[in-house]
Amino acid sequence: MRAFLMLIFMSVVFLIFIFVRFFPLKYYDIVVQYADGLDPLLVISVIRAESSFRPSAQSNAGAYGLMQLMPETAEWVNKKFKTNFDYTTVEGNIALGCKYLNYLLEKDGDLKKALVHYNTGPYAPDDVKTDAGERYVSKVLRFYRIYRLIYRR
Repeated sequence: MRAFLMLIFMSVVFLIFIFVRFFPLKYYDIVVQYADGLDPLLVISVIRAESSFRPSAQSNAGAYGLMQLMPETAEWVNKKFKTNFDYTTVEGNIALGCKYLNYLLEKDGDLKKALVHYNTGPYAPDDVKTDAGERYVSKVLRFYRIYRLIYRR
């Protein structure tokens, strides 16, 4: 019985190690600084889905950074909120991404809609929102559940 309990304990420790390795809290301090009401673990989940924590990630469409902001979106957010963040820096990208996600949540009133719009843009055709948007929402929410499970926050 003692060996069995030890095996279970070691298995749990191993699983936690694996999860923490693949679901790190990179940039957490910066996220907390700019989350402004958002759950920081949700923002971390978006970063994990968007860039896998690569600060200089760039999409084929031209989105850049941890939160994969389009230059036009970053410019619009800076103008709307009277800020001057540089979307090409880690801090600026997170700050602008948080402001934009917060804006979409307030505008849409629904997390799933806000995430779809974050991923596809608010003016994307309905078929894009349905296809790519729904896959993205599923991915982010799956990561979010895992982060909440691991870090219990």
